[in-house]
Amino acid sequence: MYEFTEDQIALRDEARKFARAEIIPVAGKLDEHSIFPKEILLKAQDLGLLNLTQPEECGGTNLSITDCCIVIEEIAAGCAGVTTSLVANDLALTPIRLYGTPEQQQRFIGEVIRNRQFASFCLSEPGAGSDAGGLSTVITSEGDDYVINGQKQWITNGGEASQFTVFATHDKSKRHKGISCIVVPADTSGVSTGHHENKMGQRCSNTVSVTFDNVRVPKTNRIGEEGKGFGVAMHTLDVSRPMTAIIAVG
Repeated sequence: MYEFTEDQIALRDEARKFARAEIIPVAGKLDEHSIFPKEILLKAQDLGLLNLTQPEECGGTNLSITDCCIVIEEIAAGCAGVTTSLVANDLALTPIRLYGTPEQQQRFIGEVIRNRQFASFCLSEPGAGSDAGGLSTVITSEGDDYVINGQKQWITNGGEASQFTVFATHDKSKRHKGISCIVVPADTSGVSTGHHENKMGQRCSNTVSVTFDNVRVPKTNRIGEEGKGFGVAMHTLDVSRPMTAIIAVG
């Protein structure tokens, strides 16, 4: 039988205390009115309960997956929607943690955390949900820049994010072998978000479409090698699945 260490017990108790004090009293209101829990998430950040897997040198907590799951289970007991927003933020930063250069990690993880902002993971599309190899969002190379065109769907935190971790293809015929991962600031010209989806539950978790219309970003925003983005996405999803699954336990 697995037994928590003293540090894990302290972490669990801190997360439980936070959920009971800050989340449970307002969970019903947040869900009923589809209110994004920004203030709750920022309070969580102050306690080290946000950006759980991100490097300490970038302002993250750098917890193990097991320790992350301990925290997330307790937060989810307060509200699954709040927890989905919390986990999705970490999900969006994880490709940069896993494959970004030290400079990219400081620029795309560190700045988001220091500026108390949020990020979104943009993989799913209207015609490509579970089939990530069938992406239609296209990247075109133009000199030192990439130009992105397409739409992403069901993007968690999309309407609140300051940056997007976007997966798009250079060549649809290559399927998963033609995909790259690009970081796109939300204020880039040509980026727009749709309406918040009125879901059956987890309504406080902001869920929107994100459209990229001739969005130009420097090639230095690419995470990992060109054409290797499918592997970046799958690795990211693999390490995030325990944290997503534990929400249901909470």
